[in-house]
Amino acid sequence: MDYGQRDFSAIHQRLADIVGPQYVTDKPFVLRAYSRDFGTMPPSAPNLVVRPKTTEEVSRIVKVANEFRVPIVPRGGGSAQEAGSTPPPGGGITIEMLRMNEIIDIDEMNGTVTCQSGITYVSLMNTLEKRGWKLGIAPSGAMAGTPGAHISRPGVGWGNIKYISSGDQTLGLTMVLPNGDVVRTGSAANPHSDVFFRYGLGSDLTGLFIGAEGAFGIMTECTLRIFPFPERFYLEVYKTADLDSAVSLFRDLAINNLVCYISVPVIKPGELVIFHYNVEGDEEDVDYRIAKIQGMIARHRDMECLGTEGVRKFWDYRWFLTGEEFKDGIAGAVNYFLPFDKLVNATWEMKQIMDRHQIKTYVQQMFPEPHGSEHVSLMFHHPDDMAERAKVWDAMQEMMDRALELGGSPYSKGRQWAPYLQKHMQDTGYWRLQKAIKDLLDPNYIMNPGVIGL
Repeated sequence: MDYGQRDFSAIHQRLADIVGPQYVTDKPFVLRAYSRDFGTMPPSAPNLVVRPKTTEEVSRIVKVANEFRVPIVPRGGGSAQEAGSTPPPGGGITIEMLRMNEIIDIDEMNGTVTCQSGITYVSLMNTLEKRGWKLGIAPSGAMAGTPGAHISRPGVGWGNIKYISSGDQTLGLTMVLPNGDVVRTGSAANPHSDVFFRYGLGSDLTGLFIGAEGAFGIMTECTLRIFPFPERFYLEVYKTADLDSAVSLFRDLAINNLVCYISVPVIKPGELVIFHYNVEGDEEDVDYRIAKIQGMIARHRDMECLGTEGVRKFWDYRWFLTGEEFKDGIAGAVNYFLPFDKLVNATWEMKQIMDRHQIKTYVQQMFPEPHGSEHVSLMFHHPDDMAERAKVWDAMQEMMDRALELGGSPYSKGRQWAPYLQKHMQDTGYWRLQKAIKDLLDPNYIMNPGVIGL
């Protein structure tokens, strides 16, 4: 739908009355900056960008959008790659959340932090670590990533095995629904309570919004679990040529909950797998875990230890070094989760697809979870190389389709995965229930329309 026929001058004035004229714009060069995320899907510019500061302002903005029946797209740092924060064709209003960057409360008695959804993870983590606390999960793109975006995926990162995902760290949310109503989930749904417990008052409505990528509402605040900062971090890096052996080891380490995370940044099937693991805790516990881990690794004779110095340097500078591979260009990303028993086959299949499409530069990676792993394929191209971009896009279509056939669960869905989710799930009760919830909450279909296929 083309929203160009709407009276955006009137909408502009209404939004300026809410947030102040300096925080809403229709300047073309600004709109262009919000026309895409970090991925490779075609850009689509909004008609307006508005930057609220409070939940009340977001609520009023959403009510204006409903009145004019104009789509709204929430956006954090824009570091995702699947077009979840890219406006739908025809434009609309982008609500950029980065001014909502306050820490509301650090509750050290109950081990929680409540913050606005637009704070960057680096800012949040630095504040917590100065007070002796840490988050369980933080994204690799923490310089730009925000809790609102990460929880809406839901995101993984450093800590995948011990802490699982950002969704598993979330106790409650403040959400603005598509009609502008404000809802608090978790124990704070009780007007006499703060957030300290996710369940107990009825359905887990926190879970309704985790993974929905803004289809059911806009997150303005969140309450997360926090953990005492560990006495010690230990990291070690290995290489092997045997992918089957490596995946078998990852499974054993994850099922036995021996590590905080495993990162597998390099997979060249049949040639090389490089991985490193992290253990954190007090001295005695870390020593115990290292001994157990090294005993397991010793049963895999093909693995060579590359030491700790290099990976420790990476860890110390991880927020600045992560993403160095993007020197090869922007990337078409096919990221999804699979159980351990399907990972090896999927790696070979995705490689064969990329080779068949003659992709010049790509990498494959894994980031194991307690019961499987995120599987990543990144295909690079420079923005002005449209021929390579076309090959990447063709390969991605085949890879997304095959990933779902293999039983995969996409990581960030956005608009990129939407047609494939519809294709494979439209006849399921799950899909019909999601559609029914969308119809009920958002009858005008203004809330990030098209994202995750809704």
